[in-house]
Parts: sequence; C-alpha cells; structure tokens
Amino acid sequence: MADSKLYYFNTRGRAELIRLLYALKDVKFEDVRFDDTNKFEDFKPKTPFGSVPVLEVNGVFYAQSMAIARYVARELGLMGSSSLQTLKVDMIVDAITVDIFPLLKDIIWGATDEIKAAAKTKAGEVSKKTFTALENLVSGDYFLGSEVSLADIIIFTFAIEAMPVLGLAIDDYPKLAKIVAALQENENLKNYIANRPATPM
Repeated sequence: MADSKLYYFNTRGRAELIRLLYALKDVKFEDVRFDDTNKFEDFKPKTPFGSVPVLEVNGVFYAQSMAIARYVARELGLMGSSSLQTLKVDMIVDAITVDIFPLLKDIIWGATDEIKAAAKTKAGEVSKKTFTALENLVSGDYFLGSEVSLADIIIFTFAIEAMPVLGLAIDDYPKLAKIVAALQENENLKNYIANRPATPM
C-alpha cells in the first residue's frame, strides 16, 4: 500500500474509522492531527472541499471520510473477495452512515435541548430497527463469514462510540455483540486503542 498521510483534528470523529482500518492490519500511516500549533486554517487551502479528513497519497489530496475509508479498506483487503461481497459490505456500511450518522449531528450540536432530545429519540428508533436487520446479515463469525471487513469495523466503532450516547446496548444483538467482542480482543486494535491520544470524541 502506498505511503499515506491522514489529516484530521485531534479527535476521533470522522477519521477514527479510517485509523482503525490501518490499525487492524498493522499498516503504518502518518496521523496528522491539527491543534494550536499545527493549524487547520493553514492547511485548508490544500483540501479538495475545505474540510477534513483528507488522505494524502503520493502527494495528491483526497477527501470525504467514507470515500477514504472504502479506499483504505479495498487496499487492505477488507471489502470482500467478490463483487457481491463488496455489495454486502457497502449495504451494511450505508445502513449506518446514511440512515443513522446524520441523526447524530443534532444530538451533539443541536441548537436547543429540545432538538437534541428529539434527535436522540429518532436516532434510537432508527438504530434499533437497523441493528435488528443487521443481526440477520451476520454469516458466521463476521458479516462475511470468517473474514473481517469494513462492515464489521463500522459496527465496532458505532457500538463503542455512538450506542452509549443513544442509551443502547450492543448486547441486545447477540451476533453483532460477538463481532464487537472479537474485535475488542484483536491485538492490533487493542494496542492502537490503548495508545491513541485521549480525546473527548
């Protein structure tokens, strides 16, 4: 895989899924985090759309978090071994990123407490429906049988980062909980999570 740099703020946010993919396969990359001394505003003119995360590969900058995640997953062999397996991975990923992720924005940044509460209720309802459906898509140890894919990593991320905020428990979905538990015991992921910068989100 080509040498790459991932640019984002010093938070987990929309870059953490990408970082976890690299960590899972123990592939080195440069994790560039903006802070008071390394300012995003100085870097912003280089970005395709004025936002991050951005992945730099061979001197070229690429944007959009899920486009980057899918690229990294393909490069690391985490998108399945056939077109139909890739379709299944994409379907599961979209169920999270298209149907649920947009609802989380108002929970965190809603202008009023009423907006935040309504968003939390809606996100909880959609998440329960979605996770019930996803439970039926597990095929063996993971979504693609014995092979870990981007679909498993996004469930792992959502279970750890978002479900507690929504007041939901992954244990209510036994097959998904088994995926999360297996990934929690993955040595590469354990090492990365234990040593990553402590950030609020």
